[in-house]
Amino acid sequence: MKLIGKKLGLLEAALTAVILFGITTLLYLYTSGYRLDRDTENQIDFNKTGMINVKSVPDGASVYLDGELVTATDDTVAGVEPGIHKIKIVKKGFVEWSKELEVFETLVTDITAILVSQSPRLEPLTNTGALNPSISPSLSKLAYFSKDAEESGIWVIPLSSGLNLFRSNPNIAIEDTRFTKYSNGSKIEWSPNENNLLIQGEGNIYYLINLETNTAETTSTPELIRETWAEKQARNREDLIEKLEISEDIRSLALSPKSLWAPDDKKFLYTVQNGENLEYRIYNLEKPLPVGEKTETLAFTTNINDPQPKVSWYSDSFHLVLTEGDVVNEQKGTISLIRIDGTNKTEIYNNTLMSSEVYSAPGGDKILILTSFKSGDQTDLYTVSIR
Repeated sequence: MKLIGKKLGLLEAALTAVILFGITTLLYLYTSGYRLDRDTENQIDFNKTGMINVKSVPDGASVYLDGELVTATDDTVAGVEPGIHKIKIVKKGFVEWSKELEVFETLVTDITAILVSQSPRLEPLTNTGALNPSISPSLSKLAYFSKDAEESGIWVIPLSSGLNLFRSNPNIAIEDTRFTKYSNGSKIEWSPNENNLLIQGEGNIYYLINLETNTAETTSTPELIRETWAEKQARNREDLIEKLEISEDIRSLALSPKSLWAPDDKKFLYTVQNGENLEYRIYNLEKPLPVGEKTETLAFTTNINDPQPKVSWYSDSFHLVLTEGDVVNEQKGTISLIRIDGTNKTEIYNNTLMSSEVYSAPGGDKILILTSFKSGDQTDLYTVSIR
């Protein structure tokens, strides 16, 4: 009896081990993308599938895969057959988002949809006047001229999420004096370390502003200052790409002063003329490249003879902000958000604009514009909340 009981115990332990092994194997196959499939002859095969990790900003949106509701963001859609699929993301009060997405065997394709409100809100960021704004290299500060009756001069405002008139705390970088009206300047340029501003003032006089000491001095060598800053910026770029295996042509494009780098320092925008067309292209230096993303993508194309849009990067480094229209002459323009692969171009704003310089707040929830809604001459900075 003891021998029989011992054998039964061993058999039970062996069966438990087999079951656990089977469950573990099935879980491994499932998480690796394998699925059971019954064909027309009722034969069951293991097929490799892929997954889509779907996120949206804001979250809680409905996800449709090839026309069928499958889940809500943020979630992973498993068991997707490899190939091209159409994904649609819908949230009440926001512009519908859709894209054709390629799914690969046993891999997870990540996608984040930036949803734009159907009715963006405008809120003032300044109320004492603002002119010729300029954003810092890190997109964290904005400098502008102000002819405020009490404290006219050059102001710097820190950018953050939840940005508005009541929470922002602009600081005066340099105040007008009896003899020098800095507020009458026409252009602001940032140093790479964001400690200095180069100001083009009245009569083509240039000033170098020290933001740490809030002092200014005239300079007769603005071009030398620009060259020095450009060389420093180029060295920083070289440090980023020196270990990457890229061709000399791409290296030259990356280091060109005409290239526009993304906030993550891993992508840059450049243009290529193709006949009468001007192609706006993105080169992605990310290693490894995210699943489903391409090294080079065409964002959009324009006619070389048409007015070109003003382009800036959105904070997530996967979208561009476009300002289109004759802003200078008509004081009106259209602002749109477009993904770097050219999909989901969504209009954000179409109204009065006093500058084509449009920026994304670091949190991505707002777009900063310069406009005026009164008949007077005063222009101010406003935020356009997209969610």
